[in-house]
Amino acid sequence: MQDLAGDLAAAVGGAEIFAVYQPQVSLETGSIVAAEALCRWRHPRLGDIEPGTIIEVAERTGAIHALGRRMLDECLDTLAEWRGMGRGWAVTLNVSPVQFEDESFAGHVAAAFERRGHGPGSLVLELSHDLLPSADDRVTLSQLAMLRDAGVEISLGGYGAGSTSPERVARLPLSEVKIPGLLVRAVEPDARAALRHEVEVAHAHGLRVVAEGIETLSHLDIAVALGCDRAQGFLIRHPDSEIVLP
Repeated sequence: MQDLAGDLAAAVGGAEIFAVYQPQVSLETGSIVAAEALCRWRHPRLGDIEPGTIIEVAERTGAIHALGRRMLDECLDTLAEWRGMGRGWAVTLNVSPVQFEDESFAGHVAAAFERRGHGPGSLVLELSHDLLPSADDRVTLSQLAMLRDAGVEISLGGYGAGSTSPERVARLPLSEVKIPGLLVRAVEPDARAALRHEVEVAHAHGLRVVAEGIETLSHLDIAVALGCDRAQGFLIRHPDSEIVLP
């Protein structure tokens, strides 16, 4: 891992690191409305590095800050390209809780976002469900509020597992929640009512709901039956460096 640590630090500024994008579609219109940016690392000697390994090394070594800024810049550039082509899509970028340890994180994101002149809601930052800020984590909560005020939306991944209370969801400045693919694909008919209730709770708080991991038409039917607003997964499109329209 130590060799990878040095390699990652050197790679952040070069072409070895790049983003691929997986579209999200509206379940109301069937049109692409957003895409999730996913970090990839093509090591010159080892080939493609597993995404989980990239994040583990980046968080452990502190390279996550430089990597996050690199991905942010790439996403903002991509938004400008989409806008130039008349595509009013949003882009979603995963963020690590380690990034919030830098008290300048939100200010940097907000300044870069505003400087590019992108519209409110065109950049969405996704938080991990397992690493939600606590009620007394004022540093992170204030940064989330700053991002919201700048027009950057906040998404919560891993929603619907039953461990996130409505009060905790309401406390965060969220715009969106995402139901993980494993939950969508594995839900039994008698359990769908409970998951649909989770969707209704999110909607009651004014939140958009995205179903992830949609791989078959049956999964898509489940997402529709649950009342989700958007869907994402291999059925719609595999992640790629460019979203090619049919």
